[in-house]
Amino acid sequence: METNKKSPFTGGVVELLTEEATTTFRNERYSYTRYYYRCVDTVRPYTDNELDDKSLDQVYDQYRNRHGIPSKSEIKEIRELYGLSALAMSKILGLGDNQYRLYEDGAMPAESVGKLINLAKQKMNMLTLLELSKESISKSDYNRYLKAIQDASVPVVLMLSSVFYNSKPCVEQQSGEFILKKIVNHPIYKNDDYAKAADF
Repeated sequence: METNKKSPFTGGVVELLTEEATTTFRNERYSYTRYYYRCVDTVRPYTDNELDDKSLDQVYDQYRNRHGIPSKSEIKEIRELYGLSALAMSKILGLGDNQYRLYEDGAMPAESVGKLINLAKQKMNMLTLLELSKESISKSDYNRYLKAIQDASVPVVLMLSSVFYNSKPCVEQQSGEFILKKIVNHPIYKNDDYAKAADF
C-alpha cells in the first residue's frame, strides 16, 4: 500500500506493510500486527514513532485487558468524575505527585495500581481511599477533596450488601444491617446518594 510518505533514503515512494509479530512485555508474550514502511527503491524497511506507537498500543491493550487495568482515557474519565486534579488523585491513591498524570498520558501502571484506579470508580471506594490517606494530606486539601467526592455524580454501588444479607432471617443478618447502616451513616459517607441507594 503506497502512502504520501517519502523515503528517508531516496525521497521516493514508500509502501506501508504489516506482518504478524510477537514480543515480550513484563515477562509475558503477546502477538500483534507490526506496521512498517519499505522504501520501494532500496527495499529497506523502517518505522517511525507513529507506527511504533500503533504497534505498541496493541500490546498495551492486551495487557490491560488481561490484568484489569483501565485505558488512559478511562483513567482520565475516573478523575474527571470527581472534578479533581491529577495531583489530587495521586495523593488520594498514594502515588508519586506526577504519577496519575503520566498514566493519563499513556504510561502503563503496575497491575496493583491499575486495580486501585479501577476501585476509584465507585464513590464509596474513593471515600475510603481518601480516609486512608488522611494523615498524609493537609487538612485543607482533605476537606476540599472530601467535598468534591461527596458532590460528584457517581453511581453508588453498595458491594457490602452481598456479604451482609442472606436469603433467610438470622442474627447475622440483623448484625449485617446494623453494620451497613453504621458504615453508610459515617460522616465521610453520609450524603443523599447513599441514603437513596441504601433506602435508609
